Amino acid sequence: MKNIIFTLFYIGITIGNAWADEPRNQTVVRSRNELFTFKLKKNNWNMTDSKGNLLYSIPEKGFAAMSVFITNDGKNVVVMDDLISGGKITKKTALRFFHEGKQVMSYSLTDLVKDSCNIIRTGQYVKWTLEDFDLAKNDSTFSLATFEFNEIDFNTNTGQIVKNAKPFTVDRNTYILRGKFYKSSSSDKTEMLVRKYILGDKLPFDTIHFSTDMYTKGNWDQVVVIKDGIDVTPIRFRGEVFGDGCLIN
Repeated sequence: MKNIIFTLFYIGITIGNAWADEPRNQTVVRSRNELFTFKLKKNNWNMTDSKGNLLYSIPEKGFAAMSVFITNDGKNVVVMDDLISGGKITKKTALRFFHEGKQVMSYSLTDLVKDSCNIIRTGQYVKWTLEDFDLAKNDSTFSLATFEFNEIDFNTNTGQIVKNAKPFTVDRNTYILRGKFYKSSSSDKTEMLVRKYILGDKLPFDTIHFSTDMYTKGNWDQVVVIKDGIDVTPIRFRGEVFGDGCLIN
């Protein structure tokens, strides 16, 4: 398990260093069953079936530089601006849902991320989700997870949110913190100097003691979910959060 965790750390850091330097410019997207093709032609995206029949068109609005998903029936398109750029980023449209060529729902970044401190800024780009966003449940759902540790599921037909929750029970003894701590080889207990509060009230002296068996000996600067003094960070999120916005010191 520890080897898996440290592999995730490396992958996350590698992705974090790469994504801002390699902008996309995609012009063709296919459904996973390869029966439908969404292709940019001039200023429109055209959806065609396996025989080349045009089903509908959607005007291009910068989608070439975004993540685009097509359900296997060709009826639904999800466009996600996962690397938002430009000014007034919190007002940017982050997610759009289309059904048979008509936009049925859209969300701004502030609809999905409540605290702008919980995004990653690199140059002109903003990254606001984990990398594992995708269609799920036989394409009936689009699923993502934010750096606020919220897992959000959307109905791909309507764009409506059907789930928006953290993958653990939150109470007054639950904290999501970024901080520095030293892990010894002789004990699972350590003290964190808190640098950032994602969840939880401010602690005396910005310190917290907790137990963890997920780190080897050494100094760490990580985001950790601590509940009743124990590291309970879900595997999906562990090592994934590298943002340094709004640090307290």
